[in-house]
Amino acid sequence: MENKYTTSQIAEILGVSDKSVRRYLNSYFSINNGAYEVSEKMLLILKSDYLGQPADNLRTGQAPLEPLKGEKDLEKGHIEYFTDEEYQEFHRRLSEYPYLKERIELILNELDYHKKTGESHNKQMEIILQTLQQRNYIEAKEKKLDK
Repeated sequence: MENKYTTSQIAEILGVSDKSVRRYLNSYFSINNGAYEVSEKMLLILKSDYLGQPADNLRTGQAPLEPLKGEKDLEKGHIEYFTDEEYQEFHRRLSEYPYLKERIELILNELDYHKKTGESHNKQMEIILQTLQQRNYIEAKEKKLDK
């Protein structure tokens, strides 16, 4: 069974007044004429807790929920949940991103350097080839083999 806390216990845990806790809770939901009214923040919390859980009390014929303001920008209007292992892997890769980005930039610079070096070598080889052709032509002329 899940633990439940009073507002005074929450206030003690958070180091704030009981009134601050009540004000904060009122920003999430209120009771109006005996019915709960919840804010979008509370709806997001509820959706994150209950999405993917087996629903034994769904109303039949109920229309699907419209995406909230924070969800409208999400691709295809859904949220993907991570297992603990997946989250740890995601977090590790996310922390590696700046290093990998820097490393890729260095590799691209090296690649550009080697590309320019290769082009320079090709030009030198073309010059050497032209020089050899000219030399062969001159030798052929001297030996009168050009006919």
